[in-house]
Amino acid sequence: MTKEVRALFLILIITVAPLLVYAFLQVRSLDDDEQLAAAAYEKQLDVILFSLNQYADDMMNRWMRQLADQQNTLEENVRQLIIGNESIQMLVLRNTETKQDSIYANDYVEINDSTYQKVADWYDRKDSVINRLSEYLAAGFQKIQPADDWQTISGLRPDQTGVTVMVYNEDSVLYNALFILEKKFWVEQILGLQMQKIDQDQFTIAVGNWHKETQQSPYLFYQTTLFSLKKKFIRRNLWILPNTYLYIQSKGKSYTDLIQNRSRENLYFLLFSVMVVLIGAFLMIRNIKNTLKVAQLKSDFVSNVSHEIRTPLSLIRMYAETLMLGRVPSEEKKKQYYSTIHHESGRLTFLVNNILDFSRIEGNRKTYRFEKSELNTLTSRIHENFSHYFLEHQVNCNLKLSQSPLFISVDEQAFEEALSNLIENAVKYGNGQEEIELTTFESNGFACCRVKDNGIGISNSAQNHIFDKFYRVEGALTQKTKGTGLGLSLVKHIMESHQGEVVVDSTPHKGSTFTLKFPIIKQNRE
Repeated sequence: MTKEVRALFLILIITVAPLLVYAFLQVRSLDDDEQLAAAAYEKQLDVILFSLNQYADDMMNRWMRQLADQQNTLEENVRQLIIGNESIQMLVLRNTETKQDSIYANDYVEINDSTYQKVADWYDRKDSVINRLSEYLAAGFQKIQPADDWQTISGLRPDQTGVTVMVYNEDSVLYNALFILEKKFWVEQILGLQMQKIDQDQFTIAVGNWHKETQQSPYLFYQTTLFSLKKKFIRRNLWILPNTYLYIQSKGKSYTDLIQNRSRENLYFLLFSVMVVLIGAFLMIRNIKNTLKVAQLKSDFVSNVSHEIRTPLSLIRMYAETLMLGRVPSEEKKKQYYSTIHHESGRLTFLVNNILDFSRIEGNRKTYRFEKSELNTLTSRIHENFSHYFLEHQVNCNLKLSQSPLFISVDEQAFEEALSNLIENAVKYGNGQEEIELTTFESNGFACCRVKDNGIGISNSAQNHIFDKFYRVEGALTQKTKGTGLGLSLVKHIMESHQGEVVVDSTPHKGSTFTLKFPIIKQNRE
């Protein structure tokens, strides 16, 4: 692991680790807050149902006080209760000493021998209950007990339930009173108004049956407004009646749902924030990495430029000193030395111009003088200028010009710079191949100039970067061949400034083809 990679890794840990820890703590906090709020909300609903249960107990105790009123006989009190409360279908009084049953009922109820028999059967099963209720009464507490195993009898409305209580008559004789109630009427008479008061457009309250054994959905026989069993609700036993429950839920979205939505929104925002920071950290690290890479490329550029400049300068100085000291034996040798000095000074000029042009482009000071020119003519001139270069490197450059003239709007100096860069690259990276092709042609409204070699080629991954400034393809041959990494970057800028493009088609070990494409100027025909 390099020093730069270690530094980037350290930045990533310092930036991201605290955010991940914070996100984890926030998620836990949101979950705890949600549970706490849900528990508080459930407690609130529980208090409401408790108040309804307490109200039902109070109303039943009022019945019991009316039943035990010593100002009237027990039978009179029973008849008044039945007349005043439609929910009481039947009321049974059993003398605990004689075991005799007296049955009182509403007008619509039919009393027969079967009725008396079922009542007697129920009492036979409830000796222990009667004894326990008698002990409570002796202790001064009149307890109301649900008749939880009451079996439906004929002659009454089918929705039957019961409660039982111990009571003394006017002669202090102990009786058991068994109330057989119609559930729906009882809920409407006793709890209905109170449930409507609690409702107040905030809650929906219902009463229904639910059997633990079958685990079936409850049957709701009374509800203040439409109650949805699909939404979250709270269920509690209705104390006074067996197998009967109170149900409550919020109208619209429940408080728990609102808390969950808010927690979810906060979590999403937190995750989004963490993601943004992670993306920012990634971009920052990538930029740092790119900056380090560019810094390295610039360092390599300075080294390469120094070598590129040093080589022609050394040759020019060496040959100039030799000529100046008169050590050249013949005129032919002098001519060769002059030619080398001229060639190397041209090479040096080309390199310096590249650097200056790059500097102008970076400073947005590069300008072009566009003129109407003929592509074949420009290409031929540059091919001729490179004849000495081809001869020196023992390269045969085949020139194939378009049969028809190709007129373009071009800065001739910029075109020469672009094409010269491509030709030099074709020779430098030809990998010992002696043939390159220089071709002009027309294609799809563009005047094209193509340079093709049979050299080392360029990989697909590298083709995406070869036009970047300072970039040089990594490889054994390219590392041996010096260059600035500016040539193709300048070519791309020149072509974009001419409303054209440079296209590359290359295969490793088979060669590369670079094509300059200029918008063609059509000639007016008279």
